[in-house]
Amino acid sequence: MTEQIKIYVYGSCHFSDRLDNDDLVGNGGYGIVITSNGKQIDQISGGFSFTTNARMDIIGITEGLKKIKEPSNIVIYLSNGYVIDTLKKGWLENWKKNGFKKKKHSDLWKELDKVLLENTHTISYKHSRDVKFSKEFQLAEQLGKTMSGKNNLPKDLKANDSGNGLFEMTTGTQPEDLKIEDDKPLLEGICVDASTIENPGVTEYRGVDTKTGQVIFQHKYEEATNNIGEFLAIVHALALYKKQGKELKIIYSDSVIAISWVKQKRCKTKYEKTENNTKLFDDIKRAEAWLENSVYETKILKWNTDAWGEIPADYGRK
Repeated sequence: MTEQIKIYVYGSCHFSDRLDNDDLVGNGGYGIVITSNGKQIDQISGGFSFTTNARMDIIGITEGLKKIKEPSNIVIYLSNGYVIDTLKKGWLENWKKNGFKKKKHSDLWKELDKVLLENTHTISYKHSRDVKFSKEFQLAEQLGKTMSGKNNLPKDLKANDSGNGLFEMTTGTQPEDLKIEDDKPLLEGICVDASTIENPGVTEYRGVDTKTGQVIFQHKYEEATNNIGEFLAIVHALALYKKQGKELKIIYSDSVIAISWVKQKRCKTKYEKTENNTKLFDDIKRAEAWLENSVYETKILKWNTDAWGEIPADYGRK
């Protein structure tokens, strides 16, 4: 009799706000729960520093399948749409034919492909939305989050791995004395935050010394969005310190979107220009131009709210 196997996979990454965000690097973990004909038969967990959610999900699938020795009907549940599409839509096969050229996580995709070829399972991949409240998936989530919160995990990615860093610095290097730790924030820098009354609406942003809590700069617009405020706050910090002949080691923001916009050197807002926000859009253009024409070595990271509490620049209006 062919067994009905279900594998519940949860990939966790501290610096990711979305489970399917493939670009953000942080402390990660994976949790796996396996059932056979409705009965739990195994649970597995592991973790790495300097990794991504996608990598944790791919490893989770691979490690789960390695536990199934006999040909089985297998359903794998996970929350990562990118990984699901890769396996369901034949992308993996196409990448394989092209030698995985310019594909992220090729090392893990090759390992998973090897495991798939070694067995004769019938496998389907499903989004976890239908099982997210089941005891099995919640256990997998707990296992993954617990691992991602541990200290001194082995490092997954190298600092110069293309396309995987949270923020690729213009020079391609980072200050030699900057040591990133997974369990606590660096204090030698500043953090930024924005607050919007209604969205869009009156928007403030500020930069605060991470160590002392001193407000270093602040600005206000009568009409903007929170993401724009976060974006401008990061660029304001970069430009201010450059103008003063200083080099910031690190900037923390709790906005994934703003960090990605800075990385792309574009404020990719869908908010439209009006008579009331002309000054705002002039400042956006100036910020984009500064990013295009400036070189800096500042590391820009996502503030880990779950582990560290609210960012020190927070306005306390939540």
